[in-house]
Amino acid sequence: PGVFDRLVNLKELHLYSNQLTALPDGVFDRLVNLQKLALNDNQLKSIPRGAFDNLKSLTHIWLYNNPWDCACSDILYLSGWLAQHAGKVQGQAVCSGTNTPVRAVTEASTSPSKCP
Repeated sequence: PGVFDRLVNLKELHLYSNQLTALPDGVFDRLVNLQKLALNDNQLKSIPRGAFDNLKSLTHIWLYNNPWDCACSDILYLSGWLAQHAGKVQGQAVCSGTNTPVRAVTEASTSPSKCP
């Protein structure tokens, strides 16, 4: 089972400034009551596809100050999610090296061959 799976009533999760480089698949899947998720100031380059899909109660998310890799096509899930949930995003997630907003990244500008 995932580390947060039993915390179904959790409302806030603060994981900022932890040097996180990746998130496990499904790590937030059972957090259906989560309202605030802070992932800012880590070393995240992408978010696993579907990672935020079950966060139906989410009102605020912090993703800034991460080195988002916008050349790799793995960023497309996050880009699409940000475009659909702009009102929940606190601060701006920008691409590493270019400062382009992650939500503005398109499939045409990414490639699976550029993923680590």
